[in-house]
Amino acid sequence: MKRVKEYAYGFDINEELTIYSRIGEEKSPYQNYCEWHGYVCKKYGGGKYAESTLKNFVHYLKREKNIVVGNKEIWSGCTIPILTVFIAIIYTLVFSVINVINTYNSVISTMVNDEFMHYSGYNAEIIYEALEENLYSGMKFYAFGAIIMSLAVLQFLYTVSFKIRDNNLKKELYSDYITIVQEIIEEQKSGKAETA
Repeated sequence: MKRVKEYAYGFDINEELTIYSRIGEEKSPYQNYCEWHGYVCKKYGGGKYAESTLKNFVHYLKREKNIVVGNKEIWSGCTIPILTVFIAIIYTLVFSVINVINTYNSVISTMVNDEFMHYSGYNAEIIYEALEENLYSGMKFYAFGAIIMSLAVLQFLYTVSFKIRDNNLKKELYSDYITIVQEIIEEQKSGKAETA
């Protein structure tokens, strides 16, 4: 038998987040905020929960909202330092490609002197081929590293933007839920006051 997971106060954040994020979409059960507000009121209002339970639920929602806000600040705070490291590595790799080219050019310019080559006993063609091979392998290595780091930066930015957007949505959901549940508590208080 499969065990059903129970959620505090009947509040499943994943399900509620899906509902909340789809408000106003064509196939959404709630075409606007007021319809969604009615759904939450129906779910928690009408005396289904005692006032003390609803107050505890509000505190639970506030705690979860604070956790989300903290997570958002962590993601926001770590973005700039990590991007700085990534960009520094990319610049290092790009300038390494330039350095390989400059080294090649300076060596070639010193070896242009045919007299030097003749007296030193080296074959100019063999040396040129070795230098070109060194040039191309160095350029490929550093260019490949720069491309990989650029892809890592893009993946990191995508992940961070997704996490921040997700945390913003959760924060808004918790804020709206807190407001609605507090309204339900006030309605229950005023209903008790009228009957007394």
